[in-house]
Amino acid sequence: MTEPGNPALHRMLMDVPVRVEVVLGEVRLTMEELSALTPGEVLTLEKQTGEPVDIYVSGRLIARGKLVVADGELGVTLTEIVDARTVN
Repeated sequence: MTEPGNPALHRMLMDVPVRVEVVLGEVRLTMEELSALTPGEVLTLEKQTGEPVDIYVSGRLIARGKLVVADGELGVTLTEIVDARTVN
């Protein structure tokens, strides 16, 4: 990565919050099932560790990765940066 031409601008941009989403799957519940959920309850999603997932930043697909477990925590390892020119 090249050094920015304006270090102050670079520092300012590094503090801008962005929303990062990793799509693990979806679950369909009836309203009855939804209202019966309790804090801490676990819902089974479609993806498991080692499976590919899509990674979005501010609503745009930017990468793909795979789910991993490290030190008992669920994480994502990047495997591909998506070429924005090929994404609809």
